[in-house]
Amino acid sequence: MLPAKASRSPKQTRGHERVTAILDACARLLVAQGVASLTMHGLAREAGTSIGSLYHFFSDKQSVLDALGQRHIGAIDRISANLLAIDPATWVGSSCQEVIERMILPILEYLETHPDLLQMISPAFAPGQLQVPEARARIQATYARMLALRLPGASATERDTYVTAMLGLPLGLFQVALENSQLKSILLLQEVPRAMQAYLEALEQRHTRR
Repeated sequence: MLPAKASRSPKQTRGHERVTAILDACARLLVAQGVASLTMHGLAREAGTSIGSLYHFFSDKQSVLDALGQRHIGAIDRISANLLAIDPATWVGSSCQEVIERMILPILEYLETHPDLLQMISPAFAPGQLQVPEARARIQATYARMLALRLPGASATERDTYVTAMLGLPLGLFQVALENSQLKSILLLQEVPRAMQAYLEALEQRHTRR
């Protein structure tokens, strides 16, 4: 997704509050109605602002979606940066359950409280799947760092394979969570960590037996 195309950047606190209200309204409408039903007039009504005020900051619907996507990218990037700052002793001295919870729960909790992001990262998202290469690279680096510390005997090729698997494992459950709102919290906050923990435990058992 391209960078946000806001027609003007808010210069004052009031302007920032209006932009926040517009993006929050866009997120709610995405979940409630889907992107196909999203309109500028509907956004203005949901945000409690005039259509003129909406156009003051955003030139069209796509620019609002771009700005919402950039807000999510910033949040995920901050979470990922915090994970990279965790000291090595924490990764080595923790149980598999503690490692997985520390590593992925912050991201899963963000997804659970921002269901519009689940839509935006889906390949089926009509305006174009939200791309998060920088955040993905940070998450990948976190996985690689953790595995290098916990599986020192694994080869670089093996660790690359494990990292790729860990990145891909939750994707199926993300899609199921998107399609089953009643089970979303359970799937994201319980079943994804359970699956990731089982995978890490299996890897460690495999390398312990060598």
